[in-house]
Amino acid sequence: MAGRALSFAALIPLVLGFSDTQPFVTWSSHRSNILDLLPSKLATSAHSVSLLNSILDHDDICDYDAVVLVEQPGLHASDLRTLDPSSNLAKLLESAPSSRQFPYVRYEAAEPFTNIAESLSRRCGSQLLSLTPGGSGPAMESGSKHVVCMKMQHLKGVASNRKAAMADHESRLSNDLDAIATLFPKYLVIFTGSPSHLSTRQAPSEFDSPPPSFLGPTFAGNSTVLQEGGILKRYQILTPGLITTLLIVLFVIVPVIMLGISALASIQLPLSSEVPKGFDAQEKKVQ
Repeated sequence: MAGRALSFAALIPLVLGFSDTQPFVTWSSHRSNILDLLPSKLATSAHSVSLLNSILDHDDICDYDAVVLVEQPGLHASDLRTLDPSSNLAKLLESAPSSRQFPYVRYEAAEPFTNIAESLSRRCGSQLLSLTPGGSGPAMESGSKHVVCMKMQHLKGVASNRKAAMADHESRLSNDLDAIATLFPKYLVIFTGSPSHLSTRQAPSEFDSPPPSFLGPTFAGNSTVLQEGGILKRYQILTPGLITTLLIVLFVIVPVIMLGISALASIQLPLSSEVPKGFDAQEKKVQ
């Protein structure tokens, strides 16, 4: 029992290591030394700020016609895995000459994306635009460099709602990226999640509560095993929540049940073997 408890304690940090992580996906329309220099697999000590800085601090970052920073609060690794491999975003990522996909990047507090985008625009002499995917915003001008900052709506809710909302988000984001690609042939995109800080007093947005049409039958495609070419195809099937549940059942609930059965057996055993009072073995032998 003590051994199992120690094993469970040793595995807790492994599970909790996923709790403060976020997906980080980046790609470019042309072969990029910036992205190609990134490792295909991050070290456990790597965090979101260092990864972002390694991209934006590179000397070649100002060579792009457009740098697009996309942030979505509440985005999880499993949300990107549910996207159909035939979706526009998945196809765009698959066909990109250079890309990197990191499903679990440890989050570290940093400046807001708007501040990061503003700093980059000053450094590169680019125009700064802040857009909401699918919404109206300032017009982009071809022929001049841009830094585009996109803040997507908060993603929350149960799995079925999140999958529907994510499909809607992907469609809106893809349309805007297509428009950017038309105006700026050479561009780089960074798409990442961020922790949820939505106040309970805030009214839910249309993204938080998808229309009824999105809550019907599940979308085509397998959300558990992602086909070749899908976004974040190396994602683990076991999510952090499922891993946590399995570990709790295996190392907490099962041992408690076994301990209860063992305790009951130890109580009943002495009762069955106890000698009745007044019993004299010698007298019984004489009779």
